[in-house]
Amino acid sequence: MVQFSYCMPSRIVLGKGSTADIGKYAVGKNVLIICDPFLYQCGVAEKIGGHLTGCQVAYFHDIAPNPSCESVDAATAMARAMGAETVVGIGGGSSMDVSKIVSCLTREEGSIYDYYSGGTRKLSKRTTRLICIPTTAGTGSEVTNVGVFTNQKTHIKLPFVSDEFWPDVALLDPELTYTLPPAVTASTGMDAFCHAIEAYWNKESQPICDAIAVEAMKLILANVKAAYDDGKNETSRENMQLASLMAGVAFSQTRTTGIHALSFPLTAEFGASHGTACSISLPAFIRLVGESAGEKMERLCRALGYDSTSVLADAVEALMVSMEMPTRLSQIGVKESDLDHITEVGLSAAIIQLTPAVMNRETVRALLASYL
Repeated sequence: MVQFSYCMPSRIVLGKGSTADIGKYAVGKNVLIICDPFLYQCGVAEKIGGHLTGCQVAYFHDIAPNPSCESVDAATAMARAMGAETVVGIGGGSSMDVSKIVSCLTREEGSIYDYYSGGTRKLSKRTTRLICIPTTAGTGSEVTNVGVFTNQKTHIKLPFVSDEFWPDVALLDPELTYTLPPAVTASTGMDAFCHAIEAYWNKESQPICDAIAVEAMKLILANVKAAYDDGKNETSRENMQLASLMAGVAFSQTRTTGIHALSFPLTAEFGASHGTACSISLPAFIRLVGESAGEKMERLCRALGYDSTSVLADAVEALMVSMEMPTRLSQIGVKESDLDHITEVGLSAAIIQLTPAVMNRETVRALLASYL
């Protein structure tokens, strides 16, 4: 008998213009909106904040890609000072991840370092409302209980998992993605594909997630290039946001695998965007998992319309090339002398062992070398 547990406590609201209704989901009068500098400077964050009539709204917009623990502490200080009752994360995974931990720390004491990456304190039950609004179609962070932060003391990027990180509301408005630049469309779109396929082949996979993940992959393969070619293609934009959401739901139950484990040093130390750092090893992992999880991967290939995992891997790589994405580690500055270190850092992430293949120094380094 199949046995599994499925939990999705976040309320999901998707629709064009849905952010205009944010006031329905906020609580209290004091609201902190967390976003990156661009979303603040271009007015997107303030436009959404303007719908919070009757509220005192403050903005923390010093969020960089691969957010540091120091940025979390700075945002937390603002939330505590204003007595934030609702925290809203607007943007990609970085802003939403920071909003998750800040919403928890608003009523706590101390630094994120006290709770994360060797810290000795545990988060209490969150009482601050958390709303996440994605502006990309890729991270799925709006429906996961994971945040990823860079520990500046160790220069290591690792995930932080907590049941307190589930957003109360995931508010998705496809209109926010219409102006995404092509490179971001490609990177975040392939990140979503990684989420879906890692959920599907994961050692902790389950029937519900498998079904959702397969449909997400179909949507991405059918729409990401169209969205890349024409950002004003509303159908492809809306389908990509739906696919990203579905992939997020799928991997929220399983977590990710080796692709994401190896991405951590590629972003933290080589400056690659998260989506690029993940997808650059995607074809290699498809081939590897195809050898070790053959039957399940054969079912996936049939569902996606490919004859074999080798053909699927080639097609994915060709798709990436068509969107001018790097497909070799050397293209992002990695040298052969870096492979041992990347291997060690990747193996230090527990999620790498959720890959249905042998993950050790020899196999991981060989995989990396095959795409140098």
